[in-house]
Amino acid sequence: MRGLILIALLTTFIFKTNAQTNVLEDYVQEGLESNLSIKQNQMALESAEYAFKIAKGMFLPTVSTESRYSLAKGGRTIDFPIGDLMNPVYSTLNSMLESQGGTAQFPMVENEHINFLREREYEAKISVTQPIYYPTIVINKKIEEKKLFMSEIEMEQYKRELTFQIKEAYYNYMKALQYSDLIQKTKEVVLENYRVTEKLMENDLITRDAVLRAKSEISKIELYETDALKNIEMSKSYFNFLLNKDLNEEIIIASQKGIYMNPELDQLTQNALNERQELQLLEQQMKIMDHVAGLSKAEMLPNLVFAVDYGIQGEKFVIDSESDFIIGSFVLTWDLFSGNTKRNKKKQALIEKQKVEYRKEEVGNQIKLEVKQNIYEVNQQIENLKLAETRNSEAAEVYRILEKRYRLGEAQLIELLDARNNMTEAKSQVIFTRYDYLVSIARLEKSSNTSLAL
Repeated sequence: MRGLILIALLTTFIFKTNAQTNVLEDYVQEGLESNLSIKQNQMALESAEYAFKIAKGMFLPTVSTESRYSLAKGGRTIDFPIGDLMNPVYSTLNSMLESQGGTAQFPMVENEHINFLREREYEAKISVTQPIYYPTIVINKKIEEKKLFMSEIEMEQYKRELTFQIKEAYYNYMKALQYSDLIQKTKEVVLENYRVTEKLMENDLITRDAVLRAKSEISKIELYETDALKNIEMSKSYFNFLLNKDLNEEIIIASQKGIYMNPELDQLTQNALNERQELQLLEQQMKIMDHVAGLSKAEMLPNLVFAVDYGIQGEKFVIDSESDFIIGSFVLTWDLFSGNTKRNKKKQALIEKQKVEYRKEEVGNQIKLEVKQNIYEVNQQIENLKLAETRNSEAAEVYRILEKRYRLGEAQLIELLDARNNMTEAKSQVIFTRYDYLVSIARLEKSSNTSLAL
């Protein structure tokens, strides 16, 4: 009973025409804002932005501080014979003073034993380093800038894919709803046939086997009904999953417009070649390979850095004119030879660039083929839909005639059942073909990166 109520509600809901004509587009926009994979890609984009900021920061000076207090014992020493040098002189002078009645004025001194390391030492300084000529920093910034642009392109690529997935899921949900409604209406027809068959048997116009056959048709339709309900729930859950919503959230149903005119192959193919993110990503990869080759060349050039150190130094922490110091330096570094590694890196980067060029050409051909296949699929679905609608009209008319004859006892049950099955199949074919057509349009939009208004 609950299943019948649910079917009735769904049947009422499906034919409700929404006042908005852009319901699906609103859902697409909602999905682009809330989908969890989109949020993950957004985090990757933010990470690339910070990597670019880090590369830009390499142009700015670095400022650092360092403090050190050390205790030392032992180490290298130097002996300075100050006593051996000065004591004979002092002794002579003292003797001269004493001979004149004076007193000795000059003390004897010991030879000095000097340690290179101070026993106690404190040093605190602040250092400022500014690159003056550093080619690799410039090229590294360009590489990170391209990587950031690639992250933005990848985000657009995923949005394009997600847009198709949302549309496809929406159409599959509507297909499931309409098929369920068809099954429910078919069930009503089968029940009515069963009622009529019982009346005919009561009037001895048919035998009991016909009644049993009519009853078995009810069981078959109920199996279809169960499967249809399952498809509704699963398609609804998947659609809500893409939008990062509760899986049981109700979905707004909007009426669909008519047939789109036959798409132009050349126009859509050219638009795909101009707008597809796959080709844009490969183009950026080629530019990065150029920069990588340039980076290898830049590593063979000298680097010039200006550095300034200011601080205090002594055995105790004292700030005065005798303990502070300042040092300014220009530091030039230049790797004159490194086993040709940098030259080989440059050649390797150029080979990688050539590989990407071939890949870009291959992807371009794949895109042309994909667009062409999708255009032919759209055109085929249009023809299929026309044929399905014609067959549906004919099958409905055949059933109407046979159903009338059956009530009069002029037609066999087997003829009626065959006509009813044919009519149900024809109606379901219209439903499937219509939404397969809409999915093919969405797929063509994705492959050509073009919005095709229905």
